Amino acid sequence: MTSGKLFLCTLAILCVSVRQLSSAPAPQEDSYPPMPYEYKYDVEDQEKALYFGANEAGDAQGKVIGGYKVLLPDGRLMSVEYSVEGESGFVPKITFENNASPFGKGRK
Repeated sequence: MTSGKLFLCTLAILCVSVRQLSSAPAPQEDSYPPMPYEYKYDVEDQEKALYFGANEAGDAQGKVIGGYKVLLPDGRLMSVEYSVEGESGFVPKITFENNASPFGKGRK
C-alpha cells in the first residue's frame, strides 16, 4: 500500500469515528428538586459615583424572588424587583427614583 492510500484509509476511519461520536445521544441529566438558596451584594463607591447591588432567594418549591438596583449616569436610581414561579417566567416590576442619593442606604 502506498503512503497516499494509507493516508486516505486513515482519514476515512477518522471521519467515520468522529461522525459516530457526534451522533451519539447526549447523556440525560438527573432531575433533582430545587434547593433553597439566597445571596446578596452591594457595591458603593461614592467617589466614582458607582452604586449597584442585587439580591435573590429561591425556595424548595422553585419560586424565586429578587431584585437589583443601579445608579444611572443621569442620577436616577433604577430598581427592579422580580419573581419567577412555575410557568409564569420572569415577572419584573421596574421603578425609577429621580435625583437619588443612595450612598449609605445599602449598609445596615
